[in-house]
Amino acid sequence: MGQCPLQRRFERTTCDDLLDFTVLPMEISDLKRIRSSGRMIDASEGGIGLITEFPLQSGHVLEWNDKHLKGHLHIGLVKWSQKQNNHYRAGLALI
Repeated sequence: MGQCPLQRRFERTTCDDLLDFTVLPMEISDLKRIRSSGRMIDASEGGIGLITEFPLQSGHVLEWNDKHLKGHLHIGLVKWSQKQNNHYRAGLALI
């Protein structure tokens, strides 16, 4: 029998942590970086769940500094994003 498509590779841990991030340019001709923030609501070895007012889209690449490991930079790829009322709920894969 096949694996359930909703099953995750890594177990997620609930969290509630403010996250300041930068959306990196998707086109070489667009060198504008956008700074925004959100709230990390869960995390795993492979990714994070994020709530933000910024209209994230699948394919966006985000970077942020680790608050607990000074000088450690994280990069994540937005795998999915859903508008929910006045904010966006997104899932990011760590890359």
